[in-house]
Amino acid sequence: MASSGLKAVVGEKILSGVIRSVKKDGEWKVLIMDHPSMRILSSCCKMSDILAEGITIVEDINKWQDHIPSLEAIYLLSPTGKSVQALIADFCGNPTFTYKVAHIFFTDTCPEPLFSELGSSRLAKVVKMLKEIHFAFLPFEAQVFSLDVPHSTYNLYCPFRAGEQEWQLKTLAQQIAMLCSTLQEYPAICHHKGPEDTAQLAHAVLAKLNAYKADTPSLGEGPEKTYSQLLIVDRAADPVSPLLQELMFQAMAYDLLDIEQDTYSYETTRLSEAWEMAVLLDEDDDLWVELWHMHIADVSKRVMELLKTFCESETDH
Repeated sequence: MASSGLKAVVGEKILSGVIRSVKKDGEWKVLIMDHPSMRILSSCCKMSDILAEGITIVEDINKWQDHIPSLEAIYLLSPTGKSVQALIADFCGNPTFTYKVAHIFFTDTCPEPLFSELGSSRLAKVVKMLKEIHFAFLPFEAQVFSLDVPHSTYNLYCPFRAGEQEWQLKTLAQQIAMLCSTLQEYPAICHHKGPEDTAQLAHAVLAKLNAYKADTPSLGEGPEKTYSQLLIVDRAADPVSPLLQELMFQAMAYDLLDIEQDTYSYETTRLSEAWEMAVLLDEDDDLWVELWHMHIADVSKRVMELLKTFCESETDH
């Protein structure tokens, strides 16, 4: 699991708030996820972390699964119609269900119609837990995240999607408030003066945070807490940057190299034989973390310094 920062917080919340909350000594369980929750889990936990907590199999809810009626199942899902339908389908079989019982965790608030659908299905007879854990955002790094809403710009600014704007702003506000709550922050909110959307989003986030604060009065408080700020700006404040070639090492690597799922593959030669090599670029790689946010000119200098130090150490031996 990530060692610190946002990824560590989310990873620990998954392990303690989901898996360990239903863990029993000597019992194995199956973990079933959909694509959004799988991305969240993969970003902050390793498979070894999951297996160490008594999980024997990790399954995709949208793919065919083996029937294992002797095991209990943990479902970590986004509350969408597709995922809920797949969940219900796992407990429609005869004479046995796919799994013994279900422990259900949703990454966001489950809409009332979907909740009612769950309650009226055969699944209701075998549910041992149903809980909303609220982390509908994707942690990329210790201090970097994404709301993972690729169509938000289209919904907010396309004149043909005007009816979706209010819903989209509320969804984004809920996700941002979840992030703040996860980090135990109750920030002062500042927004870019100009576009009306930023003001609407800022007020929507404040309303969501006030609701969290009412439920958890200690939110944002503590002896070591500093008063945080949330800045909401519009892309119009800086329209040029996306069109420029980024000169920081991490951005240049992703722009110029064929990197897929944070993995860089390359070919090397050993003893006249070609070998395919792969390097995972994540926060467990100390050198990558040291260099990734540096300007490429500073990276070149730093690499030469590291190479010189390495050569000197080899000479000493």
